[in-house]
Amino acid sequence: PRGSGVVGSPVCKKMLQFAGVADCFSCSCGHTKTKGNFMKATFEALRATYCYLTPDLWKPTHFVKPPFQEWSDYLAQSKPVVAY
Repeated sequence: PRGSGVVGSPVCKKMLQFAGVADCFSCSCGHTKTKGNFMKATFEALRATYCYLTPDLWKPTHFVKPPFQEWSDYLAQSKPVVAY
């Protein structure tokens, strides 16, 4: 739940606090009796989530106008009609 802080085992709490995570709910299934395996799994989960970029970390995009848009004003100018 939001605002409840880090909810999980003591190992998970300590690792997530070191990583700077303020609000997280963790659950596990399978063999978590060994602390070493659980720490490795927590570290891999953190490593997998830190490769995502949030929009505030995106590089600025410089858009280039396509040729049709770039020259549309020139093409829209009316030209004198030549009568034959």
